Amino acid sequence: MTRNFLAGETMKQRYRLSPLIMVLLLLSGACGEGETVQGPKGGKLEAYFNAPREETLIIDRAGRLEGRHNWNPYVPGNAAGWGLSEFSDPLTLLNYGTGEIENWMAESFTSNEDYTIWTLKLRPGITWHDGTPYTAVDVVYSTELQINHETLGQHFTYEEWIETVEMVDDMTVVYHLKKPNVRFKLERYSDNLCGVDYFVPKHIWENVEDPVTFKNFDLARGLPMSTGPYILYKVTTNETIWVRHDDWWAARTGFKKLPEPKKIIVSYGGTQEIRLAIGIDGGFDTMDDITLGSFQALADRNPAWIAFQKGMPFIWPDPCARSLSLNNAVEPWDDKEMRWALSYVMDRQQIIDIAYEGTSTMGPYPWPLYPAMQKFTNLVPAETVEKFIRPYPDKAAEILISRGYEKSDKYWMKDGEELGLEIQVFEGISELERIADVYAEQLQRFGINAVMVRLTGGTWNDNLATGNYEAQSGWQTCGSIIEPWNTLRQLRSDRIAPIGERFQLPQTNRFRWHHAEYSEIVDEISRLDWDDPELFRLTARALEIYYDELPVIPTAQSKKLVPFNTTYWTNWPTQEHYYQRPVTWCPSFIGVLSEIRQAGR
Repeated sequence: MTRNFLAGETMKQRYRLSPLIMVLLLLSGACGEGETVQGPKGGKLEAYFNAPREETLIIDRAGRLEGRHNWNPYVPGNAAGWGLSEFSDPLTLLNYGTGEIENWMAESFTSNEDYTIWTLKLRPGITWHDGTPYTAVDVVYSTELQINHETLGQHFTYEEWIETVEMVDDMTVVYHLKKPNVRFKLERYSDNLCGVDYFVPKHIWENVEDPVTFKNFDLARGLPMSTGPYILYKVTTNETIWVRHDDWWAARTGFKKLPEPKKIIVSYGGTQEIRLAIGIDGGFDTMDDITLGSFQALADRNPAWIAFQKGMPFIWPDPCARSLSLNNAVEPWDDKEMRWALSYVMDRQQIIDIAYEGTSTMGPYPWPLYPAMQKFTNLVPAETVEKFIRPYPDKAAEILISRGYEKSDKYWMKDGEELGLEIQVFEGISELERIADVYAEQLQRFGINAVMVRLTGGTWNDNLATGNYEAQSGWQTCGSIIEPWNTLRQLRSDRIAPIGERFQLPQTNRFRWHHAEYSEIVDEISRLDWDDPELFRLTARALEIYYDELPVIPTAQSKKLVPFNTTYWTNWPTQEHYYQRPVTWCPSFIGVLSEIRQAGR
């Protein structure tokens, strides 16, 4: 009998899920294995696959597994978020707690004085799962593979920045850039924002007929293959199962401890109600972002569950501040005064109280309120901040009257047409839905006919890229963690496509806002180190323009309430012990795996 976490006699006995949970799973359809692919039988891998509950780490996912047969890291629609990057080794890793970039596979990664040449030196002793040495050959091959194929991975980023990539010796790679880039290491290889550029084994991929259609999925051959501490062993409709690779290079060389879990299950359990019931029953060791009410129910029924913070609001501050994205190329939102009218109507405290249940904070900033960003946040004048602290409906009304609108019994009207706003939301991201729902009601009360429209993730992203939207509840200024450029660059005027078309380079201005001086300032900032005094003067001016024009409306600071179960595993990252981000879906999670400990040890 197959041993699926969510179904079957064997799993029910092994993990002791209650009869009620089993019934809920059957009703939800989450427990059906569907098509199953499993690795070879016999040996240590199968023994670890049969590991008992106390040696197994079970990770919750809020959405279904899509692309389960596609483990090609360079193409869309792959199984990202199900272990592909979370259990792989990065070159370097940004520590959100300290703001420092820590070397991982890189022994060093340094630049010349003008940041046009970056030299990577790899740690000795790194190997792929099949024992083949990981060398500069793989780094150069992976980079050139993407440069040479327009539809692969980071092609347009590499095309913009990299002139050549050169192998000096087995352990040394030199990147020659087309222009200075002080942030090359941070942006590309440090998991700055839940992603790193991926490297593949040349000795496998050089024999692939077409890297674009290649699925990189053959468990019998050890694919997908990485250098990380876990090997993919089984894939079903709604879960992936990974077993420990005891010969992990980092443990063998003494760089890191071998992770203690012998098996990891990444699993979708069904609706939030069902997932919560599984958590209460001890069926998960960590869960995706949940609401305050759900966490309180979870901890009340099972005190083994903890959060990042010991008390209210329990959350970890997410790096992607929430905002109302506006299409600045469509009327009437091409008028900055009309954009300000929308902001004046917004009651941000009510959004915090209702949408976030008090677990987040207001913040009229396009980036997170992290300690490393505080010196840039302080550049925003107090009088500007005051405009966002509470709603100003009278000011909004003055603007509409000045633009020719008149208030009818219900809505503001102009030329016989009522003023409305369609707010698109990413279906399934409940945080964004709740924000849009509260704000749409505020606009309705003021006299703007606002409606919220739920869209699938693919449609939502396509609309954002092609300009097929008025407004979206989103996070599209996300980027800055330790310095301002990553967020500010999202609004550059040289990266705008006409409505209906896409701009191929990364970090495109999807708000379609034009401002020549702002773009020139951001270009100057791109050449400065984040400790350069000139950076502060230029950032202050960029922010002055931003708040005058308001192309994107700040809504709230974001949060993640990601609980951890201490029944089987301890030493989770918390506010008091902030050694790494407390999220399971980013490459940074590998920094958690080597730190958690089996309970009772």
